[in-house]
Amino acid sequence: MVNTQPKLSIRNLHKHFGDLRILNGVNFDVFPKEVIVVIGPSGSGKSTLLRCINGLETINDGEVYLDNNQKIDYTPSSLQKVRQKIGMVFQSYNLFPHMTVMENLLLAPLKVQKRSKNEVLPRATALLEQVGMLEKAESYPAQLSGGQQQRIAIARSLVMNPEVILFDEVTSALDPERVRDVLDVMKDLAAQGTTMMIVTHEMGFAKEVSDRVIFMDQGLIVEQGSPEEIFNNPKEERTKQFLKNAM
Repeated sequence: MVNTQPKLSIRNLHKHFGDLRILNGVNFDVFPKEVIVVIGPSGSGKSTLLRCINGLETINDGEVYLDNNQKIDYTPSSLQKVRQKIGMVFQSYNLFPHMTVMENLLLAPLKVQKRSKNEVLPRATALLEQVGMLEKAESYPAQLSGGQQQRIAIARSLVMNPEVILFDEVTSALDPERVRDVLDVMKDLAAQGTTMMIVTHEMGFAKEVSDRVIFMDQGLIVEQGSPEEIFNNPKEERTKQFLKNAM
């Protein structure tokens, strides 16, 4: 991290569904080129946190800032702009089945961002090559494995040139032999300085790729630190219990 100003700032974030409280005052910063991995038990609020940041869930209280001082406006009219700046890759690939791989990549830049095909096509081609899927550019999603579709979904997010990318358990639906291909793509992105937040149960990957690890439980950040601190010398008893079962 060469820049001391946060790229993304989360302040006192609360989310509840009726009486069920999912996030209970979450605070942290994400710095440029930083890779943050969020770990914790199921139901701890990890995925909901990402969905709130991206505007897929309504925030009940709190604020999110981009570039340290630009408060994100989550009104319906501005959500499209938010999602261009904060990309997200999901467990399910969400590719359009009636479109080829290349058509899936070109759709949002051309229709949403109003960029020219002459600008976007070389970028989309380079990204497909980066994720090892260029030879599948004219294939349809049904012709691809889950791991291949997930790599396409990552390229589709990148083609929008987001400032931050959120990854929500992107390997959880994959066959074990396909997981490594997707994780390798994410490792390459981290090495290139892509600012990322990653929710995962892959502890080995979290240890390898992260600059910082956040452990969540019951809608709160229990502990955060470097991967060495969290995995080798956690301070909180709850963190120790989780890692004992997860590793």
